[in-house]
Amino acid sequence: MSRYIKAFVRLIKVEDQIGNAIAFFTGYIFAGGLNIHGSLLPVFTATCFSLMAANALNQCTDADTDAINKPDRPIPSGMISLKEGYSIVAMLYAATLALGTLVSMEFFTLINIAVFLGIAYSIRPFRFKDRFIVSNLSIAIGYGALNFLLGWSVLMPLNAVPLHVLLFLTAFDFFANISKDYRDMEGDRIYGARTMPLVLGRGRSIAVQFSALYITFTMPVLFYTLACVNTNFVLVSVIGIMLVMQAHRDLLKNKDVECYKKMMLLYIAVRLMIVMSAILLF
Repeated sequence: MSRYIKAFVRLIKVEDQIGNAIAFFTGYIFAGGLNIHGSLLPVFTATCFSLMAANALNQCTDADTDAINKPDRPIPSGMISLKEGYSIVAMLYAATLALGTLVSMEFFTLINIAVFLGIAYSIRPFRFKDRFIVSNLSIAIGYGALNFLLGWSVLMPLNAVPLHVLLFLTAFDFFANISKDYRDMEGDRIYGARTMPLVLGRGRSIAVQFSALYITFTMPVLFYTLACVNTNFVLVSVIGIMLVMQAHRDLLKNKDVECYKKMMLLYIAVRLMIVMSAILLF
């Protein structure tokens, strides 16, 4: 039993669930949610199950590639079989959709989009993760926009969503998640994935990615100038650029894992700063 528990924890990637929760509550708190709403539990649980299923499905479909890039993962290491992995995926997605029916049509629509993105990212004929640009865009929409909207939808209608925040989060996540592809270049090349580092080359990909990230982190200053946000939101620019510079330096020194860790830290920091700026407005 302990083997299955360990395998499950590694299959769903608990570290991603922390980021998922922060992204969800960024939308929830930005919508004014400082108290617990009646539908919060099923909405949040469905959101988590959706990402868990997507992570597990990705590992199931990537079992061959992971044998090269990440052989310690549950399936290539033999902790669980591929069939058991797919069974976990099916149960998680079933629970996601069941919970979605308990809330509202708006939320059910959003969670269905999340389910579709999770499946299309890994499964043929879509297999977004192997497609140039589409791979990063699908992650940016799923993590940057959709999680925010799922949290927001608990309290507020979608037609009232702050588009400037949504634009910033999506742009940041689009360019930040390229960092995960550098350490996987060997296996991705063998199995035909068209990631940005493989299509553009490592050096050019780094230049494009970080030029875009530096530009992205000037957006909060622009929003402040246009009176869309308060002064506290500008801190996102300052702290963001500092962490981006450190991650950039790591990649130039071929420290791919360290760069990815800093991007995950930045993912959390950005959302916490957005939450703080929202709370100070209440």
